Amino acid sequence: MARWLCCWLGMQQGLRPNTRRCYADHVRLHLIPHLGPIELSQLTSRDVARMFTALAERRNRYGESIAASTLHRIRATLRAALNAAVREGLIASNPARLIRLPSPRRPTAGSRPGSAPGNGPP
Repeated sequence: MARWLCCWLGMQQGLRPNTRRCYADHVRLHLIPHLGPIELSQLTSRDVARMFTALAERRNRYGESIAASTLHRIRATLRAALNAAVREGLIASNPARLIRLPSPRRPTAGSRPGSAPGNGPP
């Protein structure tokens, strides 16, 4: 997987610099450490699910878990790389396709910056 992820990243053309950096960070920090040793043709949905379970249990330096929205972005990066492998004929189907993640929490009216009582229009 590590070799394919690096190859896929190198094939990405026309990306905005921030998108390229985010993809590269996902590959370097999350995907290769968990899936890198597995051969692309041997990757299963179970491997992918195991990676996301491990990521969800990790804590950052502040003791917080990775946000659900970040897990969704990491999954989107992985799915894009594996969809490209399907198009190239390297694998028959995308093992990340059916992985379910917790829904990201959406901010409520009271949790948005500047939405505290008394901060509205006069």
